Amino acid sequence: MKKKLHVVFKTHLDIGFTDLAEKVTIKYLDDFIPRALTIGEALPKKFVWTTGSWLIDFYLNHPEVTKKDKKRMEQAIKNGIIKWHGLPVTIHTELMDRRLFEYGLSISNALDLKYNQQTIAAKMTDVPGHSIAIVPLMAQAGLKYLHIGVNASSAIPNVSEMFVWRAKDGSEVIVHYAQDYGETFMHDGWQDMLYFAHSHDNQGPPKDAAEVTELFAELAEEYPGVEVVASSLDEFAKAAWVKKDTLPVIEEEIADSWIHGVASDPKKVADYKILLDLRDTWIESGAMAIDSQEYRDFSEQLMLIAEHTWGGNGNVFLPDYRNYRLADFKKAREKDKITFNHNRNTMDFADLMALISTNIDNKADANRRSYRLYEATWEEQRDYVNKAITALSNGHRKEALEAVDNKRTVIKPLENITEDVVPGKTYQFDGISLVFSTTGGLNQLEINGHNLLKDGKEFGKLSYERFDFANYNNYLSKYSRLTNRTSSWALVDFAKRGIEAYQEIRHEVLVPSIEQSSIKCKGKAVEVNFDLVFKAHEQEQWGVPKKVRLTYQINLIMKEIAGSLKWNDKQANRMPEAYWLETSLTVANPYRWKMSKLNEKLSPYNVVANGNRNIHALTKEGLTYQGIEGNLTINSFDAPLFSFGRRGLLNFDNQQPSLNDGIYVNLYNNTWGTNFPAWFEDDMLFRFGAKLA
Repeated sequence: MKKKLHVVFKTHLDIGFTDLAEKVTIKYLDDFIPRALTIGEALPKKFVWTTGSWLIDFYLNHPEVTKKDKKRMEQAIKNGIIKWHGLPVTIHTELMDRRLFEYGLSISNALDLKYNQQTIAAKMTDVPGHSIAIVPLMAQAGLKYLHIGVNASSAIPNVSEMFVWRAKDGSEVIVHYAQDYGETFMHDGWQDMLYFAHSHDNQGPPKDAAEVTELFAELAEEYPGVEVVASSLDEFAKAAWVKKDTLPVIEEEIADSWIHGVASDPKKVADYKILLDLRDTWIESGAMAIDSQEYRDFSEQLMLIAEHTWGGNGNVFLPDYRNYRLADFKKAREKDKITFNHNRNTMDFADLMALISTNIDNKADANRRSYRLYEATWEEQRDYVNKAITALSNGHRKEALEAVDNKRTVIKPLENITEDVVPGKTYQFDGISLVFSTTGGLNQLEINGHNLLKDGKEFGKLSYERFDFANYNNYLSKYSRLTNRTSSWALVDFAKRGIEAYQEIRHEVLVPSIEQSSIKCKGKAVEVNFDLVFKAHEQEQWGVPKKVRLTYQINLIMKEIAGSLKWNDKQANRMPEAYWLETSLTVANPYRWKMSKLNEKLSPYNVVANGNRNIHALTKEGLTYQGIEGNLTINSFDAPLFSFGRRGLLNFDNQQPSLNDGIYVNLYNNTWGTNFPAWFEDDMLFRFGAKLA
């Protein structure tokens, strides 16, 4: 039987990154999609263009696309020129919950129903890994195959090139990994091969039909005796599914090694989580129907928050490798435009780094090298929250606006203080024994005779971590697949280029101290408040918040702690930094902890090497435990990132520490060098809690 080479044409959609998201989508509407249609109409046997389902749905429903152009698109779908795959866009799936992921799948299902198609394949690009919790949902939606094209400089999870990913309920999806966005796949004994004609970030389809014809001529020469056909992922997936039983099976979590980026905008993520909770409340009360237009419009904007593009390309918008110190950064931000010394003989380190990472002589990019424009790429991504709220009915909109109101973050003076908290003193209440540390964290917690904090661990402790060149050097040496081709951009994308020139930028962990406190007991409820403060020179040098309020509300009957941490007056800081809230609990068997992703309970210890064993984004159920201590739960409602055993940023050593070594919530970090916001200055409220019985 003659072998077949399936040629799949695709481009990588970043809704932003290369430009403002609005301009990117216009480029697809006005150029890329019409061009793909023109090529397909000219070469119906040699060109099939594949995209995520959202882009097709977006085009067909866009008010500025004419009826004539929409009919042209529909005809191309009928003729097989345009294909969508089963996922809407490339997503940080861990940031989603089950309902939102199912909404994303429903876009393809609806298109299939409307145009009499049967989509069985899906594709995600760039993001190196995802959660096994998506497998049952994909299988339920009829998907059988997922292609993951990994960013060319990111670690590839330690899995086979192609394998069956099997969830605990027995559902299965074939997963196909590539070391770049797309590459040629051949397998001994298989008649079907896959060739990706895959363009990179927002580069669109081929420029014309001649380019396609030339490619087919090259492939015919390169693969003599092989049938070279324009195809879709669905067609290749059918062939792969026949061979499913010959593939290795993996039942482990993979996780997302880019997921730490979602903590770069805590305000956006907190609002997003609030809106997800409101949506659940409305659905469960019958106030919102899943099949309603309101639900679909609302969910679309929430889904775009989880899309993997969170801002502009740092190489393009901010090739400034000099202004890291707070005072220098403030001046550069006010100046706005970035300029260079173009004299190669007198360049300093920062200009030389810019020369390596970007074309500093390109005058067309001069106006794009702007602090304000870079910030605008983050602001439009945050605007998905506003668009989601706007999509709601009047009553729901009012409720949502009240829920995300910034007034929640205001720190008001403590009043009517009748008793201060004494660090080290034991407080006894109805089967609960508490001791607070000098940081405001609990460092002793005993419930019904079980000591839940040992070996110096704390629950509720805030810490501030700074990073240096050595941290990044160690991280890149373990994580990044640096090559001559990738290093010019990867050293910017995954690091903070230029910080090595500043001795004061060194790794350090700082903690605040108690400035004022109060403890009140009323009936079966205890409220504890701490006003925390960092040292004056730490505020001046690193821009840490001037005001911090840590609150515990303890329900003695339910054995529950509802905690909150607020900060005010944090300065924008471009130096790499992170804020952590320790939420440790010590248990007899830490291997009984389960983490919730997309509302599915998974073991934090069952993660493949080179996936992400350090940091996980959890849904609202958080961490749950069943053991001799009873049923325990740890929740972080606004900040979803948990790190187990240690503060795990910039650590890719593949270790899986015991959760008894520590449980940390990452409140904020700016450790990425591109795509994600590089500084943050909003007042914040972070809610967390624990159930102890």
